[in-house]
Amino acid sequence: MPRTPAADAAVPTPLSPTPGQRACDVAVVVASAGRPELLGRLVADLAHQTHRDFALVVCTPGPADLPAAGLPPAVVVVHARGAAAQRNAGIDAVPGASRVFFFDDDAVVRPDYLERALAYFDAHPEVVGITGRVLLDGSGASAGEVDREIADDALRLSAADRQQGAGRPVDQLYGCNFGYRADVDPALRFDERLPLYSWLEDLDFAGCLLRHGSLAKIDDAVVVHLGVKSGGRTAHQRLGYSQVMNPFYLLRKGTISWRRLGYEVGPRLVGNASRSVGHAERSWRRRRLLGNARALADLARGRFTPERILDLPPA
Repeated sequence: MPRTPAADAAVPTPLSPTPGQRACDVAVVVASAGRPELLGRLVADLAHQTHRDFALVVCTPGPADLPAAGLPPAVVVVHARGAAAQRNAGIDAVPGASRVFFFDDDAVVRPDYLERALAYFDAHPEVVGITGRVLLDGSGASAGEVDREIADDALRLSAADRQQGAGRPVDQLYGCNFGYRADVDPALRFDERLPLYSWLEDLDFAGCLLRHGSLAKIDDAVVVHLGVKSGGRTAHQRLGYSQVMNPFYLLRKGTISWRRLGYEVGPRLVGNASRSVGHAERSWRRRRLLGNARALADLARGRFTPERILDLPPA
């Protein structure tokens, strides 16, 4: 039997509020692992938000993932392992917050992001989740990491391009930056059956939110996603398994469509197969393809087991 995600996760550290600490209606949660310098830089950036009344929660697998210089006293630190579990630990740390925002540790956030996002929520009570405008994105297997100076310049120039609250309906939230109304469903959490990389946990979360209202992409909340690829060795076979298994699991769960499944699975199967022979990436593409094949074999047996990646070799 596959192990459950809990078997591979650290137990979240219980909170001990400091004397006189006041609960905030707005919270920001940052999940990070193995990238203490990036985490420290993002925490320093968030101190410059024009909306200053928010609780900041940082969740890492352990103390070794925190910046060596430490974090400001007001930052709440919790520990868990895996993106879904980390974000859940962050939510649990701020039970009084009605609006919660998530940023990747390699996001560079314009100082008025929270102010603009909260204004949009106030003006559109039917919207239960928002994602912002990503000016530059270094994520993706073939994308190049965005230089921090270029990111800063892009954000500075974008500040003159006010969108006056413009937004449009969407059916997904981009994991590097999004927020939601936590009070529409206080029990809503990320699915911890999607362990470790938690592949597509943002799509699943968005699908759950759509049962309570609409989602929007807003132009006034602006970020750059650096797409930093450091922070730990990729377990290619595990990731390959998730690339196939997780979309089918979410389809069965009802949080993504057949069309979205095809969009997620098809190009990755083709890419891994075509580059597994005679290509510079063939070594890790073969391991990823093996993970794809193992997922397809499990699905053929009627097994929807995203947590099985915990039993696959970390290579």
